[in-house]
Amino acid sequence: MKNSLKLFALVFILIGAASSIHSQELTVRQIMAEPSIAGQRVEGEKISPDGTKVIYLWSAEGKPVRDLYLVSTNGGDAKIILRTTDLPTPAKRPEKENKLNYGLELRDDFTKARENQLGNFEWSPDSTKLLFSHGGDLYIMTLADSKTKRYTKTESGEFGANFIDNDRIMYRSNGDIFILNTADSTTTQITKEADPAKNISVGNAVVTKDGTLAAYVVSDSSKYRSLVVPNYLGEYVTAGTRRRGWSDQKLFVTPTDGSRDKPFEIELPKQQGVGGFRRIVWAADNASLIVDRGDMDTKRRQLFYVRNAGAKNQQIVLVTEETDPKWLAPLSYIVEPNPKNADQLFFASERDGFNHLYLATLHSAQTESQADEPIDANGDAKVTGTEPPLSVKVEQLTKGNWQVEWAKWTSDCSVLYSSTKSGTEQRDLRALRLPERKELFMGLSSEGMVGSLQTSDPLLAEINVLFEFSRWNVPGELYVLRSDHLRPIMLTSTVPKGFAAKNWNEPKFVSIPSRDGKNIPAKIYLPAGHNAKAKYPMIVFIHGAGYLQNVINGWNNYYREFMFNELLTQKGYVVLDIDYRGSAGYGRDWRTDVYDFLGGKDMDDHVDAIDFMVANYNVNKDNVGVYGGSYGGFMAGMLAMRASDKVAAAAALRPVFDWKNYYESSPGYTAQRLGFPDKNPEAYKRSSPITYAEKLERPLLILHGMSDDNVPVQDSVQLIEKLIRLGKTDYFEAMLYPSENHGFVRPESWTDEYSRILAFFEKHLK
Repeated sequence: MKNSLKLFALVFILIGAASSIHSQELTVRQIMAEPSIAGQRVEGEKISPDGTKVIYLWSAEGKPVRDLYLVSTNGGDAKIILRTTDLPTPAKRPEKENKLNYGLELRDDFTKARENQLGNFEWSPDSTKLLFSHGGDLYIMTLADSKTKRYTKTESGEFGANFIDNDRIMYRSNGDIFILNTADSTTTQITKEADPAKNISVGNAVVTKDGTLAAYVVSDSSKYRSLVVPNYLGEYVTAGTRRRGWSDQKLFVTPTDGSRDKPFEIELPKQQGVGGFRRIVWAADNASLIVDRGDMDTKRRQLFYVRNAGAKNQQIVLVTEETDPKWLAPLSYIVEPNPKNADQLFFASERDGFNHLYLATLHSAQTESQADEPIDANGDAKVTGTEPPLSVKVEQLTKGNWQVEWAKWTSDCSVLYSSTKSGTEQRDLRALRLPERKELFMGLSSEGMVGSLQTSDPLLAEINVLFEFSRWNVPGELYVLRSDHLRPIMLTSTVPKGFAAKNWNEPKFVSIPSRDGKNIPAKIYLPAGHNAKAKYPMIVFIHGAGYLQNVINGWNNYYREFMFNELLTQKGYVVLDIDYRGSAGYGRDWRTDVYDFLGGKDMDDHVDAIDFMVANYNVNKDNVGVYGGSYGGFMAGMLAMRASDKVAAAAALRPVFDWKNYYESSPGYTAQRLGFPDKNPEAYKRSSPITYAEKLERPLLILHGMSDDNVPVQDSVQLIEKLIRLGKTDYFEAMLYPSENHGFVRPESWTDEYSRILAFFEKHLK
């Protein structure tokens, strides 16, 4: 890990140098191996409040259990400051001797290697100590002497810990919140509302900067439904449960010294329909609370300013209220109070079609005529409360056909933000100097993706920014942009030389016209020596859709699929990857075009893209395959059943085949897009592939983890049963993975899954 600006440039030099190196044939086993041939990315990175240090978790050998590293933001060599083996091994129940141990070994070496990992590190405000939990106990490491001390040792376990000042720690135990003073070893319980037996929990706790007040949410989830996830691996089948649904929430404020017996409830206007608190944060005066709440069945957002929360002179100000007839934008969760001015904050909104920043300023109005005029719903500023009256002025800070995705205040009260302003396939960093609104570009020397951004404390010093930078063939590395440096400093170098030197097949970034006049962003991978006179089979990769973008010049969690797509081109396939309707990165209309019909315009985009490739890239229209996981698996199923004239074979991984099932698993996600099953049954019916099972006339490969608690395996099981009853045996095959959840972890499972996909396409597309 070298401190040199040369290393920053080296990443990009390697890209050019790689073009002179011949490609080597990949195998599925190589792609899915652990450690990965792409190296291991760092995790848990955090910049210190004073901006001088960064910690992160990494293993130089690519092992699953990572060590804790520390590096200066001036660069230089990183050093290991903590290993898991430095800590006491958490006590485990002794395993009984089993003389019938010739079958499946449950706690095999793979499982054991992943136990007791380090994580959940938090800096002290003075940047001298690190707090973390391990085995349910709390530890503090003092950096000056690298000594680690355990502060709790109980059966119940302590979790979610963070510093509220240099001596006091807030944590959760048995559902409630406690304050531990490490200076005198005293503990104070500050909440008493948690009742696991009644499904009442306490969470989302935030503390004022001076550590005197805590705000927290009490959630009643007694109306949740149980989601049963069977485990078939042991001697007896067990049935673990996950509870999912909508909760009733209340907001409370209480002193952190335990001086108040009963907390003060912040009584906002009554919530209408389902929703909840999206973000809660204290203002700079250590007394006022900013509350972002959604309701009206995820279609309304209200942003409140609670001046002097919990005090006798408390006032509640409605800063903004907006509704979306479809559903609220995820990126509008960005809400940041000015760290030096308690009467100012910025928030994000998609009200003009793209997610942009808005500045809200509150001030006392001496007379009604002097106050700024309030703006109605879907505008801003309605004030409720008593004397002295307040008014709110809201100004739009950024504007254009691009979106803001991250934003923070700087030490001089400018706004630092990351956006798609330079193009949807990349992210850059800019600063907007207030009040003159002068924009400063904080760009890098090469196009790519800036992500995972963090800043130091703007109240302590000039702000430093920690971020990850990547390109399509360059995995993410950590950089820091210091206020006293013109260029970013590279902090990590984790990519193996062999991977960096490989001549990866560079994708073509194109726009494909859709039937309704919009442009579909796409990446195209062509086989080497692509011949305009030949005809090629094509495979379409369909990304998942929590709210995701994959047509980017960057690295992401689909790195295995990136390498698998490379393998496919080596075997003579054209590969297509599109950001269909509903994908992130393209504004409100693109995001919400899937509303009321999943498999509507988003499926049309795939059909239009296939037609485009047939017409322009010599694709054989009779040899097109599709594959994808989660929402990508859902779309693969839809295409196989409803577009059999376009798709010759489809592989559906961990797919949603019936949206009423997914409503029980993830009601928020599903209700946003389809409403409620009892109120909009036709939307669920037309959006579910199982509805069209009788139309299946093309080969369909179904792959699903049996321990999946996101998209439960029942979706695949139910479709399999329906296909059997319909006599569709010749058109489908399936494989289930007993130990895998929604995101696979075992390289053997990944290898088996993608070996089957490859063999499936080789059989049906050639």
